[in-house]
Amino acid sequence: MRKGNKIYFISDAHLGARFHRDPRAIENKLVRWLDSIKEDASALYLLGDMFDYWYEYKYVVPKGHVRFLGKLAELSDRGIEIHFFIGNHDIWMFDYLEKEIGAIIHREPITVDLLGKRFFLAHGDEVDNRSLAFRFIRSLFRNKFCQWLYAGIHPRWSFGFAMGWSLSSRKSGLDREDKYEGEASEYLVAFSKDYLQTHPDINFFIFGHRHVMLDLQLTHTSRMLIGGDWMQFFSYIEWDGTTLFLDQFEG
Repeated sequence: MRKGNKIYFISDAHLGARFHRDPRAIENKLVRWLDSIKEDASALYLLGDMFDYWYEYKYVVPKGHVRFLGKLAELSDRGIEIHFFIGNHDIWMFDYLEKEIGAIIHREPITVDLLGKRFFLAHGDEVDNRSLAFRFIRSLFRNKFCQWLYAGIHPRWSFGFAMGWSLSSRKSGLDREDKYEGEASEYLVAFSKDYLQTHPDINFFIFGHRHVMLDLQLTHTSRMLIGGDWMQFFSYIEWDGTTLFLDQFEG
């Protein structure tokens, strides 16, 4: 089946989150957007936190998300590349999505050439070094031995604990990353500018994680974008080889 020539980027749907007022509506709108791009997409980059919690046991994965996963499978069957970046909420992706829908899983930021331009792609938490506590928790969650220990806990306890923690963190403000206080205070801008000093060939930096929509010109040849989320903005980034733009889905 013929695929198109556009590349799309989205992040931060947090599917399954208890703080969604209408989780089914969030998923259905996401599926409608995926359906709208299937004719002209060549690749889809999911830049992390598509799920509010995800852990794969040997024989168990989280229930739900069937409409979303089914639509991704359809896109993959059409020849569209599906790239999944782990975020700080869905770190524990192993081989289920790779085997079931042919997704390519990315566990670290990548630099990739797409339609003639060089992109730096990441969820965003990987380059956040502001808090020692956050760095410690991130390294703990990514540690293979700790993951092995966690897998020994029965899903009835681990899933409930994780979902409750996510909800309480959101309510308390500990997990809120949605306040933009200007270029000078944005750590992803600072990272991008520093990275450009040693990698001046990067044309576009694209991040998720922060739940803000931002499109900033860094130099005459480089821009950085933060893609918003699929919770309040329903936003995405589109690249056709000539124009890169940040937009919102109204369907």
